[in-house]
Amino acid sequence: MSIALAQCWISDLEGVSWFVRPATCAEEDQQFLTLMCYLSAFPMRHCRMSGCDAELVARLPQIAPWRSGWGRPGDIALLAVDTMTRRRLGAIWCRLFSSPDDFVPGFYASDIPIIALAVEVHARRRGIGQSLLSTLKQIASQRGYSALSLSVSTNSPARRLYERNSFIAQDIQSHPDPTSMSVTL
Repeated sequence: MSIALAQCWISDLEGVSWFVRPATCAEEDQQFLTLMCYLSAFPMRHCRMSGCDAELVARLPQIAPWRSGWGRPGDIALLAVDTMTRRRLGAIWCRLFSSPDDFVPGFYASDIPIIALAVEVHARRRGIGQSLLSTLKQIASQRGYSALSLSVSTNSPARRLYERNSFIAQDIQSHPDPTSMSVTL
């Protein structure tokens, strides 16, 4: 199923503008998604990857459930792209998992996609994450999903973004960090 997005350009106070578009199967988009998976799983590590590195990273146990067989039913990925340079600035993606045994924090139910979000370090705090999250919520609702879930570190600044977007902490785990959150669409 294709994703129909109206071209939406957004600009921040510093004059940086971007638009949100679906990720494609192109190698550059897929490598960027792998990098963003890495930043989402390991937020304190900032790195640049070559194609070879992306292949190795995609096999990490924290990344493989997200990247293996990408494009299966239920997968949605969006990119924020700089309108001037066409550089990818951030990504959000969601995927259905069948059980908590899939080694993905944030599992709530097999019919509720788990989302992950990452923005390049230099592009943070500009509203890019908000743009990506709002767009994904809209598309997921249009596809008939009733909710979305995620996992976030208790001390992560991203948690405030999720709370502003009506995500609520779920009491489904015995340890407090990371926190599973969900939102009804």
